[in-house]
Amino acid sequence: MQVYFDNAATSPMRQEVIDATSTVMASTFGNPSSTHSFGRSAKTYLETARKEIARLINADPQEIIFTSGGTESDNMILQCAVKDLEVKTLISSPIEHHAILHALDSFSSDQVTVKYVQILPDGSVDMEDLKRLLLENSDKKLVSLMHINNEIGNILDLEAVGSLCHQNN
Repeated sequence: MQVYFDNAATSPMRQEVIDATSTVMASTFGNPSSTHSFGRSAKTYLETARKEIARLINADPQEIIFTSGGTESDNMILQCAVKDLEVKTLISSPIEHHAILHALDSFSSDQVTVKYVQILPDGSVDMEDLKRLLLENSDKKLVSLMHINNEIGNILDLEAVGSLCHQNN
């Protein structure tokens, strides 16, 4: 019997996802941006998925953006926050996934200030240090911290971080 322990890298796909994906890939291969029947069919599947995901997380369908994966998503969010939302300070941690750390490294110091919250000996985020960073100035800030650390397994208290961020605008 084999046991797979690298679920931080990838995990097995559920059979119903394999079945649904295989069916769509075999029969609905049109470009969803095209106006022909193949494209319209693909667009229907895409928009149905967007609406279902939005419903599941209580979002608006236009808030759901499909990307090729996590790294692209991380980069897009950080870049758009700085460019479109005029975020001036990005706060993260030194033990984030490289998708975030490398994206943070790509910013020049005249674009944005990058701050790293301290990590406690057990690998958890120092909430007092996060509060200090949030209060440091009145710049518009974005906090990017992973929910579950892929190396050490720590679970971030999203409710506490969200509350702290909300209290500090």
